Amino acid sequence: MGKKLKAAILGFGGMGHVHAAAYAGQKDVELVACCDIDPAQFERKNVELNFGSSGNSDAKVLKKYLCYEDMVREEAGNLDFVDIALPSDLHCEYAIRAMEDGFNVLCEKPMALTSRDAKKMIAASKRTGKLLMIAQCLRFNETFLAVKKVCDSGKYGKLLRLCAHRVSKQPGGWFRDVARSGGALMDLHLHDIDFIQFMLGVPDELVCFGVPVSSGGIDDSVTTYIYRNGPVVTAEGSWARCGWSCGMTVIFEKATLEMKGDDLFLYDHKTGKTGPLKYRKPKHNHYFNEIAAFAAGVKKGVTPPSATPESTCESIRLIETELKSALAGGKRVKL
Repeated sequence: MGKKLKAAILGFGGMGHVHAAAYAGQKDVELVACCDIDPAQFERKNVELNFGSSGNSDAKVLKKYLCYEDMVREEAGNLDFVDIALPSDLHCEYAIRAMEDGFNVLCEKPMALTSRDAKKMIAASKRTGKLLMIAQCLRFNETFLAVKKVCDSGKYGKLLRLCAHRVSKQPGGWFRDVARSGGALMDLHLHDIDFIQFMLGVPDELVCFGVPVSSGGIDDSVTTYIYRNGPVVTAEGSWARCGWSCGMTVIFEKATLEMKGDDLFLYDHKTGKTGPLKYRKPKHNHYFNEIAAFAAGVKKGVTPPSATPESTCESIRLIETELKSALAGGKRVKL
C-alpha cells in the first residue's frame, strides 16, 4: 500500500467536520491536524448542515492549532497537503499562501468568489509546482456520474432536456453575508452548474432570472443554459424554501431518467414502463471520494483530470455571468 500521506484541515467549522469525517478509512492519506480560530469547534464531534449531519469526527486524536502560521511552523515538512474548508472569501488567500508555503492544496468550493481570484490560484499552482484541486463534490458522486455515463453512452438517443434543482432554507452565520459566501448562487447553485458544464461543456449563452429575499443577494433563481443545436438545460437554486431538496431529470429521445436521492429511475417512452436503473451504488460518499482522488493524485504528482482547477474556474465564470444576467432582469448573455 505504501506510506500514507498526511493532511491537515484549515477551517474546522461545518464543512471542516464533513471533510474530517471523510478521512476515516482512506487508503492513501491520514488526517493528522486541524486549525481553527475558534477552539470550541474542536469539541464538536458532528455538525448539522442544511443537507444533514456532517458525520462523526473526533479532533481529540489530531494536533490542534488556532492560527495558520503556527500550523505551518510546526508541520512544515510533515504535511503532504492542506485541506481548506474556510469561509469562501478566504479560499483564494489561503490556497495561495499554502501553496507558497510548500503544500499541495485541496480547497472547498467555491474555488473563489471571482474568476479573477480563481485564476490567481491557478497561477500560484503553476508557479510553485504544487497541486491544486477544488472539492466540487458532485464530480465524485456515483449517482451523478451514473447520469453522465448514461448521457455519454447515447443508449437512449439524443439528450433533449435536462433540469436540475437544489434548494434549501437560508443557512445561518457567515453564509448570510453575501460578501463572504457569494450568496445562494455561488454557495448552493454552483454545485449544479459545475456538474452541468462538467457533463455538457460550457454553454454558448445563458439567461438567469433571480430574486433577492433576505440575504441581500440573489436568494432564488432559475437559469436556462443555451447550447446551440443542443438540449434545453435549466437549473433552479434557492435559499428560500421550506427545506432541503435536490435532484435532476434528464429526458432523452427514448427514455427519461429521474434522480431521487441515490436512486435513479428510468421511464421507457416506447413501453411505458418505469423502473430503477441499475448502477454501482455508492460505497462511500462523494466527500470521501474527492479526498481519495486528490490523495491518489498527490502520490502520482498530477491533479485528477476529473477536477482540474481550470475547469472549476469556468464554473465561477458561469456564476458571475448568471449574476450579471439576473441583475439585468434576465438579459441573455454570451459566454
